[in-house]
Amino acid sequence: MTSHPHRWYNNNMTDHLAQTSRFLRELEITSPTLLVDERRARRNIEDMANRVQAAGARFRPHFKTHQSGAVGTWFAETGVNAITVSSLAMAQYFAEFGWRDMTLAFLVNPLELPRLGVLARYQMERGHLLGLTVDSPEAARAVAEAVIPVQAWIKVDAGYGRTGVSWNDGYRLDQVRQALGPVPLAGLLTHSGHSYQVHDRHGLQTIWDTSLQHMQHARAQLGPPDLKISLGDTPCCGAVEDLSGADELRPGNFVFNDLMQLNIGSCRAEQLACAVACPVVGLYPERGRLVVHGGAVHLAKERLEGCTAQQSYGRLGTVVMREDEEGATRLAFGEVLDDLPVVELSQEHGVVAVPPAIGEEVFGNLSIGDLVLVWPVHSCLTCDLYDAYLTLDEDILPRR
Repeated sequence: MTSHPHRWYNNNMTDHLAQTSRFLRELEITSPTLLVDERRARRNIEDMANRVQAAGARFRPHFKTHQSGAVGTWFAETGVNAITVSSLAMAQYFAEFGWRDMTLAFLVNPLELPRLGVLARYQMERGHLLGLTVDSPEAARAVAEAVIPVQAWIKVDAGYGRTGVSWNDGYRLDQVRQALGPVPLAGLLTHSGHSYQVHDRHGLQTIWDTSLQHMQHARAQLGPPDLKISLGDTPCCGAVEDLSGADELRPGNFVFNDLMQLNIGSCRAEQLACAVACPVVGLYPERGRLVVHGGAVHLAKERLEGCTAQQSYGRLGTVVMREDEEGATRLAFGEVLDDLPVVELSQEHGVVAVPPAIGEEVFGNLSIGDLVLVWPVHSCLTCDLYDAYLTLDEDILPRR
């Protein structure tokens, strides 16, 4: 993450923390609240949709980050008509919002097949086969024996090492395919989660190229050239210039992004679209610490290491007034304050480190009961802690 030491409080910007608090108080926030900048999120959706279209692939975004029917409509308005989900409950939720073409990318749980069958028949009556994911003959056989109207994807390990049939194990791939029996095989699916371990575009390009080559090799071993290849991690999809070669792409985190994506280099600061408003409950200038009501149950306990000398569970940010495309002045997210990391988390408390060089500025602009904005490290996990989101326009977005 590129740091700009003290940039935010120079040039008549010393009151940005106080200004942010005023704006957040006008939203009548009194407890930890997840905020969404709708205009940023909509731009993120449009940008990714355009990238996928330019690659000649189908866009099947993963909805596990936002898990909101309201946010789902933003995708639909961009032309998205196929989605990825990660659980049966999530699939049922989005089916209620009219989503028909869904792939459940988490490996199928045979214990849920009766309930999956109910959903699958509901979807088939509306013209689509529910997609299920398998990586073993046992799971594939269970799907076949359930006699439910679904299509299957074989999960392939293209380098991540978490789940999936190894990309070069042609015998195992064929075993899984044979065990599916009459269940139609849509294609091969992978998630290159190891992209989260690199911190530069060259590394992401290497993972993309290697994953794609491995998936093409796996498909060649199975034979049918019409089998689709499905990839989809946000770091690669956000950073790699040419995404051509896959039949469909399934990124999800890009809708909101987070400090992890910023640190990796797959998004820009102006693409961060969700943050948590937290009340200030403790100010300790002598320790160089401020404490917020915003702990692990509000921010999640993912952390960043390596972008500064300290590990970080989040960073403070700003809220500003900006003119939108129609010329109206609205609240918008502002900067990432690299010098103000959340360095400790307990269940309810978040501890922010304040360097001595800016202590006077920070403590002079904040009081107990003020509100600060905290950028999350990993928005997927942070969003999962909330029942609803609040937009900067004061709209409530219910969440599953």
